Amino acid sequence: MKTDPAKLEMMRSYFNAIASGMGHVIERTSFTTFVKESADFATALATPSGDFFVYPKTVGVTIFLGLNIKKAVEESGPLQDGDMIITNDPYTTDGLATHLPDVHIIKPIFVEDEIISYAWSFVHVSDVGGLVPSSISPTATDIHQEGLRIPPVKIYEAGKENQVVRSFLRANSRASHLNDGDINAMIAAVHTADIRLKEMIEKFGKDEVKQGMFDLLKQAEDRAGRVIEAIPDGTSEFADYLDDDMISDVPIRLKVTLTVRGKQLTLDFSECDPQVKTAFNLVTNGQKHSFLYQGLINYIISKDPFIPINGGITYPIEVISPKGTLVHPEYPASVGIRHAITMRLYNVVLGAIGKRLPEAVPAAGAGQSAIVVLSVFDDQTGGRKMSVVEPLGGGGGAQKGADGVDGIDHASGFLKNTPIESLEQHIDIHVHRYEILPDTGGAGENRGGHAIGLEFEMLKPESMVTARGMERMKFQPWGLMGGRAGTVGKVKLVTQDGEEIDQPKIDVLRLEKGDIVQLTSPSGGGWGNPFTRKKEKVLQEVEAGLLSKERALQEYGVKVYKANNEWKVDDQKTSELRENVHASASSDVFWDFGEQRAAYEKVWTDEASSELAILLRTYPANERTHYKHKVHAHFSNRNEPLTKTDVIQALRQISQQKGGNES
Repeated sequence: MKTDPAKLEMMRSYFNAIASGMGHVIERTSFTTFVKESADFATALATPSGDFFVYPKTVGVTIFLGLNIKKAVEESGPLQDGDMIITNDPYTTDGLATHLPDVHIIKPIFVEDEIISYAWSFVHVSDVGGLVPSSISPTATDIHQEGLRIPPVKIYEAGKENQVVRSFLRANSRASHLNDGDINAMIAAVHTADIRLKEMIEKFGKDEVKQGMFDLLKQAEDRAGRVIEAIPDGTSEFADYLDDDMISDVPIRLKVTLTVRGKQLTLDFSECDPQVKTAFNLVTNGQKHSFLYQGLINYIISKDPFIPINGGITYPIEVISPKGTLVHPEYPASVGIRHAITMRLYNVVLGAIGKRLPEAVPAAGAGQSAIVVLSVFDDQTGGRKMSVVEPLGGGGGAQKGADGVDGIDHASGFLKNTPIESLEQHIDIHVHRYEILPDTGGAGENRGGHAIGLEFEMLKPESMVTARGMERMKFQPWGLMGGRAGTVGKVKLVTQDGEEIDQPKIDVLRLEKGDIVQLTSPSGGGWGNPFTRKKEKVLQEVEAGLLSKERALQEYGVKVYKANNEWKVDDQKTSELRENVHASASSDVFWDFGEQRAAYEKVWTDEASSELAILLRTYPANERTHYKHKVHAHFSNRNEPLTKTDVIQALRQISQQKGGNES
């Protein structure tokens, strides 16, 4: 490190102020609830080589930390002062853009004819065309069904706006005026960064500022290495699932092999399922990508809260992601629901760390961040208007010494809920309830966070609801160290006639005036033996209405009663109950994955699932989902554990059948 430590801390504060200030510009000048309410945006400053050397800690979404803008800059061609780049295309940016509604703006900052930095921002815009309003459909089968692809092009050249690019953008959106407002907010943000970074250079000097960027990256790398070094050397494996691929009931399996050697950590995704036909794919082009290991990034930050928040945190991490897997799909795989992969990988990577340091990681949280979007006809324009109803998360996972957070999973970053008053002002909707649901958190010495209930009514005919990323409706969020698994999510439609209809995960719900949608999120898993939870905490939750007296007795062995309108603990009965239930009866299961996963893995063993995943990558990309479904159907009545040989023989037999390659 070449910069004086005291001066480096001053510069770090300046950099943070610039990056955070960019975010505040976007918050205050954007047009849509996606941004100003849900906070689905981000800002950062990058080095000339493309690494983010400063990233806001609490403004916007946090999961882009560690990405690199180099590929996007190279694709746009030579740059001059006053240029700005726009893109939303995953395949030409090495996954910087992760799906098409995420529009990115990049501005090179020139000082004395030298690019000293790049100002970067992204916003999740309202619509870029595609199959459905808001552009994201889980059942899209290629990226061209998901909307307009914008390879890195210049929206400004030498300070002059490129009207051709603007025209293409406006012509391919159902809400072009909203997109214009949010894109202009990003342009204002990166322009503000240009001004403020130059002011900083006037104060410190160009060479000092350049050196400070790299010293902060190096400091983050060194400190992250020390956190990794504290994890015992060796290898561990962990797997988890998405419920299904939306066109079958076959789960999507994500697996990692984690290897620690000193200050270096390798994540091998070779045994992940192959890319799927629907939109559950994450484009990385085989590069390191922060969406693969956000749980690890957060783990490092939690162990060293004062570490510089920048891409240097990811330098000690290596990734193996073979082409054709879910995390390195081949073009033109659809990618709209890539965040479902990200959130499940959060659990997978932390689970692998938990195999080595079980008391250092939390149980699984809800594992979803379902962006519920309503679209209705706009009587004034004749088109459609849309708004985020809520980014529906769910309970957080419990951890040693702390309950899970109610209603929000730690994997969701800083996404915010939409205030009901703002929502009902923006769009035709009536929200009946939006509340934390009692008796839902996974039981434990520290219990999981409670689920959310959301119910809303349509006020206009031909309304449409989408909800990308709904998960944990089949496989429960797991409990750890004797804690119990959380509860699953649910969807119900109540028609205008009063008929109640259970629904699967939402792709598109086409609704009429008076129809009511009821959503229940998953909850968080518990941590530790529930029978060791303090009686006082159980009583407090009964008093607060979060826990029924029946569940207090059943899950925690605590007998409560009401006397003189006050809840009390029956200490004698509680002691008898807890003494009669041996600790082993509540803590003999280290991981509680829930009944559905236990039943599935009774047949689909780790060995069988990994073998099928690897074999399917030898087939053409467009056939992999087909054969995966066929093999699962082949074993649909199986009750015994599968072996590698079983899978190999079944796949060979199915491939040789007449019509075996028909979809």
